[in-house]
Amino acid sequence: MSTKSIFTICAKNYLAQALTLKASVLKHNPDVEIFIFLADEKSDEISDLNIVTLDDSWIQDWRNMAFKYNVIEFSTSIKPFCFNKLFNEGYEKIIYLDPDIFVTDSLSSIFDSLDKHSMVITPHYNHIEKKYTGAVTEEELLFVGIYNLGFGALKNNHIGRQIVDWWQNRLFDKCFADKEDALHVDQRWIDFLPGFFPNDILISHHPGINIAIWNLHERELKIENNNYIIEDLRTKELYPLLFFHFSGFDPYNRIVINRRHPKFNIDVFPSFIPIINSYSDLVNGNNYDFFSKLKYSFNNFDNGDVVIPLHRRLFRVYIENNVADFNPFVTENLFYQILKTKKLVLKNNKADYNLGIVKDKKVNVSVIDKIFNGLVKIFIFIFGIERYFFIIKYVRMKTRLESHDFLINK
Repeated sequence: MSTKSIFTICAKNYLAQALTLKASVLKHNPDVEIFIFLADEKSDEISDLNIVTLDDSWIQDWRNMAFKYNVIEFSTSIKPFCFNKLFNEGYEKIIYLDPDIFVTDSLSSIFDSLDKHSMVITPHYNHIEKKYTGAVTEEELLFVGIYNLGFGALKNNHIGRQIVDWWQNRLFDKCFADKEDALHVDQRWIDFLPGFFPNDILISHHPGINIAIWNLHERELKIENNNYIIEDLRTKELYPLLFFHFSGFDPYNRIVINRRHPKFNIDVFPSFIPIINSYSDLVNGNNYDFFSKLKYSFNNFDNGDVVIPLHRRLFRVYIENNVADFNPFVTENLFYQILKTKKLVLKNNKADYNLGIVKDKKVNVSVIDKIFNGLVKIFIFIFGIERYFFIIKYVRMKTRLESHDFLINK
């Protein structure tokens, strides 16, 4: 058995990307064990895949986590539990990679870094700029965290286990994407670690590691002897590309690199076109059309009723004040009965709640804006700016779903 392993985590709809990652890892790292952890239920349509499923033996109370977290929050919350499981199985050096990563070279240099360090992480970008030119704003990066946890490597030693134990504790109930609580899933917590373990954390500035939309402005792709090479545009040094992170990429659309930043497309970064085309072909060849349509198992109660974001956040408040030793997805439990009694259950199981957002194409936001703005002006004219300012502060507080726990109070 190898002492080195790599793993990823995904829901069913990302299995095409995960299988592409797995193939790319084994192509360049044949001596490494790789695992796909499924943050979802293993249904019949994927029964033939070799994946690690959720189990109480290595992650207790995972159903409560799956209920209170949305799909992204849940998939990231189990990351340290996966590290811990692999530690307990005897692996000494472990790398985590997001499922939408594409490995293009050996990762032996990262494993070798764990000879002297307990953890390896990468910042979103490497170089200071007086006038920032990146696609992802500095303000957004301040919120999501300095280091990108689409990649992370840990060693199975005293420090590595300390980190995993601490991280498990935090992510069990604090892995929300919530600006009010200054939380961004698993990632923001890692900002603490270089301060805790300054001599044990390697902050890698290798420009061929974890390349993505947030650092393309300082790197350029070259191809030499059929190998991908990255040029650091600041230092002009050349490095092998170890892996590219296709965060926010749609394999059907090869023009836009990241759907959240469509302006920064292949016209802005044309040197990356070859790897984008190669990756798209591979993902589509791994049955992307089939997997991408699979529904997330934890968006519904066992009777088919929809679990909406309000339910998840109310459950967060509920379990802070009550013992919740039950499966929250089962409709016989007390929490569901409270929702039903208070008429908070949604029967429309065709709604798109995969990411906690309902898409309603019939809503005309500009018309709503005009109506709202007109009502605001009338309110200020009648009641004055002071009362309007109070209303703004109050409404801002009430926009947090957790503040609506009065809906389930007796």
